[in-house]
Amino acid sequence: METKEELINIIKEWIKLDNEISTLQKEMKERKDKKKSLTENLVTTMKKNELDCFDINGGALLYKKSKVKKPINGKTLMTALQEYYKNNPTTAEEVTKFIMDNREEQIKETIKRKIDK
Repeated sequence: METKEELINIIKEWIKLDNEISTLQKEMKERKDKKKSLTENLVTTMKKNELDCFDINGGALLYKKSKVKKPINGKTLMTALQEYYKNNPTTAEEVTKFIMDNREEQIKETIKRKIDK
């Protein structure tokens, strides 16, 4: 067990790191938003001009298309099962409920900071 002074120092360092992380996350968000906007612009330009590749220093920018499946949530699962069990919507509801109720749960322990306003 730490002494009171050691505990206070740990808390101060934790708060300092929390503040730094918060600042860095805001900067990351700004950069990601700007990159997303530039990406949309590049995709539009490359698609319009039928360009697959831009050669740049140290590599290339490639235009790629890929299919991505949406994540499965309760609504998606219910819709798919209702389609599958057209003649028996009750079964679709029961299976959906069973799957949603029996998902593995994890316990996550953490420290959260509440900032007074």
